[in-house]
Amino acid sequence: MNPTENEQDLAVIDKLHLLKELRSRNIQLERVKQKIKKEFEAKENEDKYLSQYKEELELLQQEKMAHVEELRLIHADINTLEATIKQAEQEKTKSFDSAKKLHQEYVPLKAKVDHIRDILGLERTSELSEEDHRITKT
Repeated sequence: MNPTENEQDLAVIDKLHLLKELRSRNIQLERVKQKIKKEFEAKENEDKYLSQYKEELELLQQEKMAHVEELRLIHADINTLEATIKQAEQEKTKSFDSAKKLHQEYVPLKAKVDHIRDILGLERTSELSEEDHRITKT
């Protein structure tokens, strides 16, 4: 072998090594490209899931706010009813107190009327409890 043939052989061997390295790098490049595609598909799927999760979260928040509003209305109704009950109790007490005062005025007045009727020989006036069964002697 002469030096030029040897150089040519070395050049061919160098090219073969480069082709081997190129093949190895191409295989590696294809694997990385496939992984990139796979990861991108996974990312797109996660985007879809994320979008669905956010929609569901929004619906749940709306439902929560509807319940909060419903509870607020219930509390408002309770407060209104409690105020109405308190006012009714006050009116009841006021009416009862007024009835007691009027009864105190009624008793001596009735006694005078009955006394005058007795003098005149007339029948006594009926008792208040006889006219209205809700009123009892106290």
